[in-house]
Amino acid sequence: MIPSVKWAKANQVKITRFKHMYKHFIKTKATELANKLIIDPIVEEMRQYNVSRKIYENVVVKDVIIDDLTGTVLVKIYCEYFSEDGFDVAVAREYGTEDHMIRPKGKENGGADVLSWIQNGSRRFSKGHKVSGLPKLNIIERRVEWGEYELQQALNLAYREWKSLFGFAHTSPSHYALGTIYY
Repeated sequence: MIPSVKWAKANQVKITRFKHMYKHFIKTKATELANKLIIDPIVEEMRQYNVSRKIYENVVVKDVIIDDLTGTVLVKIYCEYFSEDGFDVAVAREYGTEDHMIRPKGKENGGADVLSWIQNGSRRFSKGHKVSGLPKLNIIERRVEWGEYELQQALNLAYREWKSLFGFAHTSPSHYALGTIYY
């Protein structure tokens, strides 16, 4: 809230600079805090569940969008890893899979006629076999839900501190940098 017209005229440069830098500050700080409060715990939990490094290295903040009308900040978290045949392994680890058959692609499709892997130090071969499904881990959804409030509070605190650098007085607790955060 602007105290008076006189105050606004005296602080015109400061206000213009603040408005100009606001979106950049919110995007940068929201990304930094989301990485610390949400992404890092997701990656740590994925490591504990022995999720492939190729999956947890692809968990990132993809974008931060600010809705000018509502003050809402949308933090988009991205996690995607596709196998050679186009199967989204990251989704399978998050939501689980049922027991299913796996088969070789076949030479006509650019693959081999048999599957081959090393198990307990011995090479194994198969023309196809049933594999156990993956359990539903639900790590990303759960960690986003757990970290949302903490991220919102940390971003509001950082915003108030940043705003004070411009010499603007702290506003009442109802005046935050944003209304809410949705994922």
